[in-house]
Amino acid sequence: MARVLYISQGYSTHDRRFLERLRGSGHEVWFLPCGRDPVRYEPRPVPVGVKALPPLREGPSRGPLRDAWISVPRLRAHVRRIRPQVIHAGPVQTGAFFCALAGCRPLLVMSWGSDVLVTPERSRWLRWVTRYTLRRAERVLTDCAAVRERVAALSGFPPERIVTLPYGIDLSAYEESAPRLGLRDRLGWQGCRILISIRSLEPAHGAMVLLEALRRILPELPDVRVLMLGDGTLRREIEARVREEGLQERIHLGGQVAEELLPAHFREADLYVSAAFSDGTSVSLLGAMAAGLPVIVTDGPGNREWVSPGVNGWLTPPGDAEALAQALREALALEDSGRLRIGVSNSGEVRERADWGRNFGRLLEAYGEIIHA
Repeated sequence: MARVLYISQGYSTHDRRFLERLRGSGHEVWFLPCGRDPVRYEPRPVPVGVKALPPLREGPSRGPLRDAWISVPRLRAHVRRIRPQVIHAGPVQTGAFFCALAGCRPLLVMSWGSDVLVTPERSRWLRWVTRYTLRRAERVLTDCAAVRERVAALSGFPPERIVTLPYGIDLSAYEESAPRLGLRDRLGWQGCRILISIRSLEPAHGAMVLLEALRRILPELPDVRVLMLGDGTLRREIEARVREEGLQERIHLGGQVAEELLPAHFREADLYVSAAFSDGTSVSLLGAMAAGLPVIVTDGPGNREWVSPGVNGWLTPPGDAEALAQALREALALEDSGRLRIGVSNSGEVRERADWGRNFGRLLEAYGEIIHA
């Protein structure tokens, strides 16, 4: 087994899933965050057996170059001590960029979707950072064809060295025999239709766009309720808006929910919705599909790989609250037979393509290719 240094922006549920699988595969794993998240998105500790290192920097980010000034010397010191056989780093413009600057190898760059699809378009400088980093990798890990194609277009990276796999979900958590939460009884929502969103309450995930769409449709549909889960920097503003609109009984802000409880929350709902401005392969979307829910997500290349309008869900333009409201109206008008048909289709699609246990094996193969190159 190999010595693996796993580097990420902070510590999220997605990071924990990777770290848990890597340790369970027998690797010796170190975890190095670039900084501390402003919101604690993952309440569980780092998996047992993973050696957690202190963040490369304290305080808020000051941009890739200024952060690198602090982070690169510390990163080099860790690499000299650990002597990793694989450095697994992302996002592209932070953890992976620091590795590229420091000359730390062998490097597997893991894209988080938006760091390839969106960030390089913000400035010529960020495009240069992205290209510089990708060209210094042994392998690049992507979660969908759209990100894979963008990596190749940005950097000329050899396609045969780009590893593409949906990060997937644990399908055993979505078995029908799993217990239910009884949220409808606890919230007094018996006989209601329930929408669920589990994206973090951040601008990039369209939290305010979703709230505006809900403000438009809820007066028309008195039996509709909303589970708006997750946390983030917009939480207080959203709470204030919900109070101002008098929607406290219609929208339940449930906060951050542990990953193992998400399947049970999906089973309480009738429809999944996300207004995120950009996605690769969204794990929350896959969870909703596995639970048999119709889905409404934004129209982007990552989501198009999973959602076909009129077949298993709806796609809406990013940032368009009225289009999202109209899609919600159409989805909520769906008869039970139509919702059941979509649910069966979505569940089958995820089981075929998004088994995390099976897909993770391809990443381990890439590790072996790097180690034995």
